[in-house]
Amino acid sequence: MALKHKWLDEAQAELNETVDYVFREFGERAAEGVYAESKDCVQRLTQFPEMGMRYKDLLFKGNEVRVFRMRNSSIIYCHDNETIFVLSFWNNRCDDSKIEEVLAERE
Repeated sequence: MALKHKWLDEAQAELNETVDYVFREFGERAAEGVYAESKDCVQRLTQFPEMGMRYKDLLFKGNEVRVFRMRNSSIIYCHDNETIFVLSFWNNRCDDSKIEEVLAERE
């Protein structure tokens, strides 16, 4: 049975910023590709929530944090028995050591 999914407002804003950047720099087709890929990945995670790698021993509201890497971005998420929570749409060129700090601000 597939889980539901919910994007935190901050994660949705990060996705929107990324899509806007890709649109400006590479055009509409590339931006649509980034958006579609991210939505497809989250849909796959609703079917297979353990697909992403566990991120250290980090917890978010009692649930283990996982990372699903895409081409240039990662979906940082956690899940319970009913829902995938997208916590961040992370640019893979950013310093991963900041993930914990960013998530702490969102908890």
